[in-house]
Amino acid sequence: FGRNEVSAHEKLVDDVRTFTADEDYDAVVHLAGLISVEESNSEPLSYYDVNMNGTINMLAQTKGTHFIFASTAGAFDPISPYAKSKVAAEDIIRQVCSSYTIFRFFNVAGSDGIHHQIGKATHLIRIASEVATGKRQMMQVFGTDYDTRDGSCVRDYIHVLDLVNTIAATIEAGPQCTPYECLGTGTGSTTLEVIETMRKVTGKQLWATHAPRRPGDPATLALDGKYHLMQTKYTLEDICLSAYEIEGKLI
Repeated sequence: FGRNEVSAHEKLVDDVRTFTADEDYDAVVHLAGLISVEESNSEPLSYYDVNMNGTINMLAQTKGTHFIFASTAGAFDPISPYAKSKVAAEDIIRQVCSSYTIFRFFNVAGSDGIHHQIGKATHLIRIASEVATGKRQMMQVFGTDYDTRDGSCVRDYIHVLDLVNTIAATIEAGPQCTPYECLGTGTGSTTLEVIETMRKVTGKQLWATHAPRRPGDPATLALDGKYHLMQTKYTLEDICLSAYEIEGKLI
């Protein structure tokens, strides 16, 4: 963006806080939000504003509608302002909404071969795909001294198509009205395992250096108890390969 243009960050803040419903809906899927753990530590007010106040506005505009909310697996161990803002939004939904489904997303990645993430890469698999395609020279592993099998963080990764299909199935099934439902595969992978998987499926050398832990990063966030409508078709290998292929198309 140019200096005088509105940034994507500012536009998102404006959109979620000023959205006005102009018709009735069968369901509203609220995915808009700020998602960077690292950024939330330096800009906590922005994260509470967008993720909490934005949700309040969406609820006010869509009363009585099946409200589907994208929360985060970070809500299990809310260390960062990002995770805490999502927990606050969850609490508000449970208190004021009678027709809802709260999803705690694990790490969503991959592509359908056409659509892709926009903006700066902040998640591991996309960063690894940028290294594999030569857009980055190297990547960092933040923390190698966690109490995990290889010392790096453990996360559950879900293909975006599995996530989308589950949301569609939930719209058909109707509101769950449970405290939350988890969207993940049930298999946690370490940061080092993800990097090695990207190397395997692409045949590329990925240079990765070790760095200190980042504030707000739990050691492990992996699914324990999968949502009954969740069908996982894609593996970590599928996720990494599709992320690499779409990144290659964007060169």
